Amino acid sequence: MKENPNMGEPEVTIEYKVMSGNVKRVSDFVKSVDKVITCRKDDEEYSVPLNEIYYMESVDKKGFIYTKSEVYQSTHRLLELEKMLPSSGFVRVSRSAIINVEMLKGIKNLPNSKLEAILINDERICVNRNYLNGIRDVLLRRNSL
Repeated sequence: MKENPNMGEPEVTIEYKVMSGNVKRVSDFVKSVDKVITCRKDDEEYSVPLNEIYYMESVDKKGFIYTKSEVYQSTHRLLELEKMLPSSGFVRVSRSAIINVEMLKGIKNLPNSKLEAILINDERICVNRNYLNGIRDVLLRRNSL
């Protein structure tokens, strides 16, 4: 990092020998810093930065976006949101929920072979068995750093 008073917008350069999973993850994160999702709350429109989103869920065919202290309604369905998101930053954990892996604190085993994702704000999200491979891949990527 280098401060340059003559520079306009910040510039990020990533140099690598081989494109690895970690390099792609850093690249995806840098690209997502300025991305926002347009949401609504109390009849007002908000632009919510991706890096502030803890998780998203669908309830009664409506999409909701959860941040540290706010809940917004999305104008997009969960499937549309999933396509808009960087693949390494978010992972689907059930038919009705997507979590931000940067907000993931841990995974807990529950009875009956179920799992629970624990977020950094101690919010708990059920992980469906059909989505276990996605969570495992994310955890393996994070642990290989």
